[in-house]
Amino acid sequence: MLRYQEIKYQLQAMIRSMSPQEPLPCRSALCRMLDTTFGTLQKAMAELIDEGVIVSKAGSGTFVAGKKEEDDQQERTIGIILPNNDVDSYRRLLKSVTSSFEGKNVSTIVAFSNAVTERQNKQISRMIGSKVSGIILVPSYEMNLTKDSILLNRLTQYGIPTVFCFRGIDGLQKTPTVSYNNFYGGYLATKHLIQNGYRHIVYFERYLMRTGIDRYQGYVAAMLESGLTINHDAIVLEIKEDDSPLGYTDAVRVLTECPETDAIFCQADELIPGVYQAIADIGKRVSDDIGVIGFDDIAQYTMLSPPATTLAGKDEEIGSKAAKILWRMMNDEPVKYPIFVAQPEIIIRGSCLGPRKGRSGEPHDTKGTMQDESK
Repeated sequence: MLRYQEIKYQLQAMIRSMSPQEPLPCRSALCRMLDTTFGTLQKAMAELIDEGVIVSKAGSGTFVAGKKEEDDQQERTIGIILPNNDVDSYRRLLKSVTSSFEGKNVSTIVAFSNAVTERQNKQISRMIGSKVSGIILVPSYEMNLTKDSILLNRLTQYGIPTVFCFRGIDGLQKTPTVSYNNFYGGYLATKHLIQNGYRHIVYFERYLMRTGIDRYQGYVAAMLESGLTINHDAIVLEIKEDDSPLGYTDAVRVLTECPETDAIFCQADELIPGVYQAIADIGKRVSDDIGVIGFDDIAQYTMLSPPATTLAGKDEEIGSKAAKILWRMMNDEPVKYPIFVAQPEIIIRGSCLGPRKGRSGEPHDTKGTMQDESK
């Protein structure tokens, strides 16, 4: 992006907080404020004058233009940046956001970051270059303050209304965030295992990221509340990325080295196939010997035997709420609460019905139950 365009967007961000006919600082002051040259500033301001954003009055200075009546009828564009389009929750979020903007003369640009911060920031630059009116962003999985600071600076520099979904970013606490109640989800999943008779429960996380940490803390709270011991040697906070299927190697190690383990709480459903395979390979059975519960409600795992119990995160509700918040911000309406939390619910299937030992009668049907899904 050319330097004068950056200055132009910074001026636009400044103007958004000003009233119609309010004077801008003199050009020399603006040069100092924006750390730019007079020529670069002049070129940026000339474009804003041509676009009717500001007006120059001879002998008086430059002023914010009054709002034009036709502005409300102009089509606006929003950017939606997701890690990928492979995960059910992201697809549900995207569908909900786009449907929420139907009838509002809003078009969308959808981009994918592959959960990599550098690619995410490039997509943000693309959105800025496309002059979007707002951004809905699912931040990358990385927790890197240096990389996140680049994102922080770009978003604040251009003043583009932004809403985070599923997880926020440290340092941007005032940016509206719509997410699951991940602490409660971790607590709820662990309490469900405990109530079904499991006592030696371990936690598996794919990435060391904010959502996983919150779910882990919920797991810890439920274990301590129930007076159960946490085997920290069996906790896995970062799965080997080259493992196939994900989580298999760690699950075999934990179940072999810690044979008392009777349940595994998977931070994400994508770890469940590897855990299932590990349980089978050491000669045990899911649910009867080792309970398994996940998070995200990925449809393909309902086809496992037994189908996986999981927590559903209300992705449609998150998308709808994010769209409403962004719409308010785009129309300069106040957003009273910067954080909105959706409560996850357990979908009970067959993967953690209770350990066979101590149950009377025959073991549960391995096809599981769909009782919660029928509500």
